Amino acid sequence: MDLAAVIKECSDHAYYAYGTTRIFERRASKLKTLRTWITFLGIVVPVIVGGVVLSFGADSKSVPAFIVISGIVGTIQLVLSTWSIVARWDENYESAIDSIRANTALFNRWKWLADHSPSNIEEEYKKAKEENERQEFKDIAQSITDKEKRYATHEALMYFKQTCHICKLVPSTSKPTPCDGCGNF
Repeated sequence: MDLAAVIKECSDHAYYAYGTTRIFERRASKLKTLRTWITFLGIVVPVIVGGVVLSFGADSKSVPAFIVISGIVGTIQLVLSTWSIVARWDENYESAIDSIRANTALFNRWKWLADHSPSNIEEEYKKAKEENERQEFKDIAQSITDKEKRYATHEALMYFKQTCHICKLVPSTSKPTPCDGCGNF
């Protein structure tokens, strides 16, 4: 492989690593929000009931209303907690964070190789490629959807200021476009 081809491969891999990082950042953010709500609801319900009873007394006419409302909110919290266990939100969150770390490291490595083309670039390329393949297998196991792939393409095109091969535009915001190459996410 000649030097120009190796540098092009490194640039391409940096592009893909960046996009993959964005997919898992988005997933982690969503899962973190959901997990925060479950925790909040699990704590706030007993605190509110306890606060009402301490403030107004157990015989207060408002206590039954708060207990009914707390019961409804508590039931919603229990359903969400059950779903989070079944859907493995904690495990998926940790996997997303691991992928963010690994793909960010790969992005930095590929970008550095492309930008600096060290004298041992072919050797470093081979090492990075092996690491990239290991991470790619881990990421594939996370069931990346076509919608997420389009999101990754959109974000990478925007970051690298490249045109989409379908719509021939350079994305300028993170908002979805109607393009089937870099939008519809």
